[in-house]
Amino acid sequence: MSATVVAAMSGVQVALQAAATTGSGVVVAPPFTFRNHNIMITGLAGVTSGAVSIETSNDPNDAATWALAATAVTVTTADLLTQLTGIFMFIRARISTTIAGGGAPGVNVNYLGSRP
Repeated sequence: MSATVVAAMSGVQVALQAAATTGSGVVVAPPFTFRNHNIMITGLAGVTSGAVSIETSNDPNDAATWALAATAVTVTTADLLTQLTGIFMFIRARISTTIAGGGAPGVNVNYLGSRP
């Protein structure tokens, strides 16, 4: 099954996960001119557990384990920012521990990239 890949544009936010509890979500393909990558992780109301791993690969359909680009983030209801610097072919936010708690748990993960 092929991944959903979205090309990043300067100043345009890309939703990698939207109210999700499991899965790998959308893959973003940042242009090579982007060196700054902000990933905002926000748990929905009532979230009590779960984690998101920011990962990278040179192939959006890579079936192997993707490389960690940042330490896994434990999801809370606060905005949690992960900042990456460098050149990446593809980035995704995989829910590495199922998001749980409350009546309708989930997490939103948004990507915003820019040039230096």
